[in-house]
Amino acid sequence: MTYPIAVSPSIMTPGLYLTVDLLAGVAGPGNEALRVALLASKSTAGDLTANTEVRAGAGVDSASVAFGPGTPGHLMAKIIYGKYPSAQIDFAAPTAGAGAATLSLTASGAVGANQAVDFDIMGRTFQVAWLLGVTPADFATAAIAAINALTDDLAVSAASGGAGVIAITFKVTGNIGNDALVKATLNLAQTGTEAIAGALTHTALAGGTTEADFATVLSLISGREYHFILPALSNTDIEQVSTDNGLQDCLTHIHSYNTGLTSKLQQVVVGYTGDITHAVATALDANGGNDDYNAELVTCVNGRSLPCEVGAREVAGRLAMESLDPSGNRIGELMDMVVGSWDVIADRPNEAESETCLDGGSTLITYNASDAEQLCRAVTCRGSDKRCTDVQNVSATYIVARDVRDNLPAAFPNAKIMPDIEEGDEVPPAGVLEERDVKSWCINRLQVWVRKGVIQKASLDAAIADGSLIVKVNESDTTQVDIVLPFKIVQPLAKFGVVAQRIPG
Repeated sequence: MTYPIAVSPSIMTPGLYLTVDLLAGVAGPGNEALRVALLASKSTAGDLTANTEVRAGAGVDSASVAFGPGTPGHLMAKIIYGKYPSAQIDFAAPTAGAGAATLSLTASGAVGANQAVDFDIMGRTFQVAWLLGVTPADFATAAIAAINALTDDLAVSAASGGAGVIAITFKVTGNIGNDALVKATLNLAQTGTEAIAGALTHTALAGGTTEADFATVLSLISGREYHFILPALSNTDIEQVSTDNGLQDCLTHIHSYNTGLTSKLQQVVVGYTGDITHAVATALDANGGNDDYNAELVTCVNGRSLPCEVGAREVAGRLAMESLDPSGNRIGELMDMVVGSWDVIADRPNEAESETCLDGGSTLITYNASDAEQLCRAVTCRGSDKRCTDVQNVSATYIVARDVRDNLPAAFPNAKIMPDIEEGDEVPPAGVLEERDVKSWCINRLQVWVRKGVIQKASLDAAIADGSLIVKVNESDTTQVDIVLPFKIVQPLAKFGVVAQRIPG
């Protein structure tokens, strides 16, 4: 009889070796703490040592200190802690890209009556009064103060660029700053000669260049297992499919550690606020290798939140659900903390666009009847492969596999092992296990996950009955027990197919 094995009989080092096949055919645990690696470049105000330090987070304030107030890393942590306060997050900062992204707004003229300017920065909206008799320079000073008063919630700062000029600068250098959108318009019809120019429509900052380099920080976290690796990437980086991008760097790291004695069952989640065409191109990038069930690319078409905020909200939602139910169904979840498009009518994905996005391997954020952002369906970058479409198939399989990995050795410490004895033979002495003892433990452990609604009972019963659930002492190395645990994850209810028929007569 042949069956897959997780470790070669020639290996001498003791321990439990693990391989998880998410696309395989048939061949009382509590839910564990879910850990996140948050990787984002810091500002000069952050005290993390870039490319050197991995720091355990201790709430929102600790992220502000580590990355700097209002930076992408701080904002991502705010979302995760806000949705799942008990999150275990480690912080690390890669070297940032070059060049600061900027945008200048210019106030001019004189108001003929009390006026105000409406600001929309990264989806955060506020208003600054421009009162009768206030000069453009004084208005600009007030606007600069209003922007900087929101430093904990904005990834930009403001300074004077001259009389009446509001100079907006992203707090972290690199292409990531070019994703910040700004709009500034008069709240009322013009009362005099007043004007505010530079962002009459949603306008992106410009001037950031190159990407953060994640290679070193990924090596820093190689000694610890994370359920989710969450890098702060720019839209430009995600759209770069001809060569390695940040998503591919994370996947290369994950694939280096997902099997063997030190196996780490990890996933990467990234956010994107461009268009569906580019999202699918990245998800299906065969050359870059992003067509992968360990990756989730979350698309919010023309979203005003930063891409990394979109990714952080998805991780937060998954943490909150999977800590309770690893195979939980999040379809239709309201995506609070994410600010979508400024034009919901134009950017609401239609049925064809939704199908293209999901089938192309990108999770999609859409809108409900009240125009509130909601999760359409969370899929892996291998979304078109129906064996592993929904992300809960990955998470649930990994969580069950970790449970077996972490508890099986503790159940049989310092035991000895032998093949099953024949019926009627003398019972083995204490401390000597038979294959059936280990098999019984595995079955009981999986049955707990059946009762939790994670594993399908019929699939486990069938594997036990037909012998595809295997526990065997290896013939070449009798100190090794080979275990194969086939099971199916309970699937999310995604759609109904209803045929209504009127019967004449």
